[in-house]
Amino acid sequence: MPTTRFHLPDPPLCPPEPVFLTREEREDRSPSLLYYLLPTHWACYFLHDDPSGLDEAEIAAADAWWQQTFAGGHASCVDADEEYGYTASHDASGFCGATDCTIYSFRLHPAAPAQPAGACAPQVQP
Repeated sequence: MPTTRFHLPDPPLCPPEPVFLTREEREDRSPSLLYYLLPTHWACYFLHDDPSGLDEAEIAAADAWWQQTFAGGHASCVDADEEYGYTASHDASGFCGATDCTIYSFRLHPAAPAQPAGACAPQVQP
């Protein structure tokens, strides 16, 4: 068998990122996104606005957390990690007990500037 003169090194070993980072570590990962460690059962509700797998108490807890966290701002959930783990200490501890949690990514959207009373909406040029 002929030998080659080229040797390709093995790819570097990259350990997987830990799921449970501190809030500061999560926010340092991407300054344009906010990261929260939240219950996994909220994923469909936050990502797809589909509460079908939740009971009324779980929906109320998720809504209360959202209102407290994003009061006065507009946000959207853009991702939830596939990795998860059981923990009692998470960012929704006041709304939900110990459960499986994962890291959610949220993007804040600027609110539309308020129009003065009686002001007409700006004309859009085609």
